[in-house]
Amino acid sequence: MNKTIKLIICLLGAGSGGITFPLLASDIALPDGFEDIFDARQNGVFNIIYTDISIASIAVEFDRREVRLLAPSVIVEQITAEDMPALTLSKEALLEKLSAPLMRVGKEAYAEKEIVASLDESDASLRLIFPASYFKAKEEAYERTYVPYRNQAGFVHSHNLNYLSDSYSDSLSVSAVDTLNLTGNSYIKGAWSYAEGINFNLDELALNLEHNNTRFKAGRQRLTGNLDDSTPSMNYSFYNSVSYDGVSLGYMLDGYLDPGNGAATPVTVYLPQAGTVEVYRSGRLIDLQQFPAGLQRLNTDSWPSGGYDVTLVAKLNSGSREEKVQPFFKRNGRFRSGDIEYLAQMGRYDQRRGALASRTFRGSCNSGCDNYKHGIGDNYFANLSLGYTTESAFSFGGGVLMDNETVYGNASMDIPVNSWFAQRLYADAVYGDENSFGYQVGLMKNIHRFGLNVSYRDNRYRGEESEFRRFGIVPTYNFDYLQFGVSANLPWNVGLGVTYGLNTLYQDYGRQQKSEFESWDVTLNRDFMLSNMVNLRVDLGYHRGVNEFTSLYSNDSATEDRIFAQLTLGLRERSYNHYQSLYLRSRFNDDGSDKNLYSADYTLDLDNPEFDRGGRYSLNASYDRGPGESNSAGAGVSVDNRYGYSAAGITKSFGNNNYSQLYLSQRSGFAIGDGEIALGRMGNTSALIVDARDLPEDQYFEVRNLSGEPVVVKGGQKTTMGIAPYQKVTPKAEQMFTGKTDAFYNLTTQSTTTWARPGQVYQVKISATKNQTVTGRLYYDGQPMAHARVVGGNAMSDEEGLFVGDFTLKTDSRLESLTVNKEGQVYICPLLEQNVRVAQGIMQIREVNCEIQ
Repeated sequence: MNKTIKLIICLLGAGSGGITFPLLASDIALPDGFEDIFDARQNGVFNIIYTDISIASIAVEFDRREVRLLAPSVIVEQITAEDMPALTLSKEALLEKLSAPLMRVGKEAYAEKEIVASLDESDASLRLIFPASYFKAKEEAYERTYVPYRNQAGFVHSHNLNYLSDSYSDSLSVSAVDTLNLTGNSYIKGAWSYAEGINFNLDELALNLEHNNTRFKAGRQRLTGNLDDSTPSMNYSFYNSVSYDGVSLGYMLDGYLDPGNGAATPVTVYLPQAGTVEVYRSGRLIDLQQFPAGLQRLNTDSWPSGGYDVTLVAKLNSGSREEKVQPFFKRNGRFRSGDIEYLAQMGRYDQRRGALASRTFRGSCNSGCDNYKHGIGDNYFANLSLGYTTESAFSFGGGVLMDNETVYGNASMDIPVNSWFAQRLYADAVYGDENSFGYQVGLMKNIHRFGLNVSYRDNRYRGEESEFRRFGIVPTYNFDYLQFGVSANLPWNVGLGVTYGLNTLYQDYGRQQKSEFESWDVTLNRDFMLSNMVNLRVDLGYHRGVNEFTSLYSNDSATEDRIFAQLTLGLRERSYNHYQSLYLRSRFNDDGSDKNLYSADYTLDLDNPEFDRGGRYSLNASYDRGPGESNSAGAGVSVDNRYGYSAAGITKSFGNNNYSQLYLSQRSGFAIGDGEIALGRMGNTSALIVDARDLPEDQYFEVRNLSGEPVVVKGGQKTTMGIAPYQKVTPKAEQMFTGKTDAFYNLTTQSTTTWARPGQVYQVKISATKNQTVTGRLYYDGQPMAHARVVGGNAMSDEEGLFVGDFTLKTDSRLESLTVNKEGQVYICPLLEQNVRVAQGIMQIREVNCEIQ
């Protein structure tokens, strides 16, 4: 059998049997002299993909039969990370297997007993395929796996500076958040602000000690922040925002590697044999999953939140079909089902929420400062709270709070239901001394084209009259609030919205001096797409508002009824790096043409413009013509780049009210850690320092960590990138297009494989290589070198010595010589500058004279 027939048989066998295996060089008919290049071992930098995730870029040696990883330890660190699927192999055993040559297979192959590799030279990717026996069985419930960390100190600072000048006065304010990490799981976090006329406020300055899912804090801290973080399943509708000096010990969700995003009703199905399960909601297919035989639990992560019936259609491989209907409820949020949430805290708080001066100085308070039993700064409290959420999304909890001598109890429930009128019921309440109490109840219903939300809140203070309206953790005044809202999508794409609100506030003790505001709003809207870039929106509505004030001796009220129509013409245009829009609005009322409103708003967003490839710019301008003679105009600009976020704007009113306003704002920060310091945009308590100093200075690169906001850095510079704490450090870099077609690079990032805790800073080093295409003719002793292999260029010369090769070089290196292999003999071929010309990114060499090495 000749070589061609053997090749055809191999290909037909592989295609018919679904088996992928490497082809042997001896089975392919090749022209004489080309066997060497076909079997040659090559090398390059490849993007390593594992379980559909890009984990690293490393150098690889390969041929048609096998692949060798040149840095297997880097891959082992990524594969054995805490957030990767658990393996039955140890680190040492995995390193041994990845250090050995791996069999090269096709794209559709499976691994049976050993690790194999699928290498695609067209996109420089290498997919590692593991046998199923290498993976541990996955647990159905949440695994209590905690975020790993390194004992590395760091410091992150972010600030917001604002200046406002108007017709009345000027004001300057600044706020900042500083986080100093000490040992990885211990850090000091502070939040402070200063404003002219308000004084210096220190909202937070506390030492945090964390272990797994427990956090201890000592120092100044936020009471409501602790409640939300440590008991996320509970609602606290009646607690004021207070900063206090004290200690707290509580549950923390951030410590989990998989913190979860809420709870959902378990959905299971029994399959007597392997098959497919289709999931329907209101006749619409929302999911499809495949299972082997047995009792299987469905993954509901992608299902919509809310309460509804799901229809499960099981289709077995034998052709049989089974169908069942099951009620389902899902609630998203920052909580995990099955965990006991707890918080214990105690300390001293003051009325100014953290003003340092409140201990010794009462500021501008000249009279009435000591009307209350405990004054402004002499307030002590203690609190204990517990919460829990079941697997079916039922949340409940309660607690005890002692505010000075007053004791309060609170409770909270969130109940999933699946009825025609509601899918979720929620309530929370607080009860204090002398029968003072407050409660809130509400319900929600959301289906495909309809939404309903109703809530009612009532607070009744029955304590001492001298303590009425005293600043405390629990409000000491009387109020009630009712809110009702309905939204629906009617036929012909018409939207309907109905809202009702009734807000009552009692000015005096004993529910006297009542101020009541009642409002009704009904709106209809419809969008008409006139073209791809032009849209007309029509809004019709009715508004009714009633203000009523009732005292012992009088009753005053004011009523407003208005029917209106609003037309909004929107014009939009988008390009690869900019977006602009113009909206023209006209609002007509039924109470006279002088009450009509007209406005125009223009916005232009520029992403990475030519004059600043590393920045995003936004320009806006507006003009409003209101009732009577009131007119106003404004304009502003904002810049978001490596220096932070900066904005400036001006507003001017004309007519009866001659008013002007100017504002300036700047947000940025800096990070220190991992032996580096850098300035830049900062918006989180953890950061990465992006180092692009080794890259070409005429290029720009975008770096992103997971799904966070990216940052653009110019070659030759470094900057900061804020990331959410407890997030894995896995940065990716991409080159931005600058108009040059002859400078494209293969980018890799080097960083510590870990998770960043608050205050920690890690360096990201970006390195790049470039592909250089070289053409030329090889000579030896004045004669063309035929059938010679150009090492590193994946090329073979022809009978006249001509070759075309692709070389991988560092960005700052030049190709100064070629290495050539012919018939086992190695030759060195220096490149003379007068013989080299570069055109359209291709290096053209007139002639290359080689010498025996």
